[in-house]
Amino acid sequence: MVKMRGKVQRRTQLKGLKPGIRMKGGVRFDPEVKGFVAIIHTWDNAYCTGEPEEWRYPKVFATEDMAMECYKTTIRPVLEQMMTEMAEAQQGGKFVYRKLEK
Repeated sequence: MVKMRGKVQRRTQLKGLKPGIRMKGGVRFDPEVKGFVAIIHTWDNAYCTGEPEEWRYPKVFATEDMAMECYKTTIRPVLEQMMTEMAEAQQGGKFVYRKLEK
């Protein structure tokens, strides 16, 4: 549970997703499963150097729009909350969040 502005809310967990120093999410087509998947890439450094760890939402979508809708409504809110909690735990650290979609 997460306490936000005097309210207690339950945060949906995304099984297997671990916080990282840099996290980027979105969707992409996976030819092996012949569908679109929602993903989050996680790096252990601020410069996104090296190979990221990839987390995938377990459901495969027929269209990019369907996958993006799942990302926006299910995954991104949890990712935003996770990053906020990490920034608060850093005490004095810098937290930057940008939505890169149109």
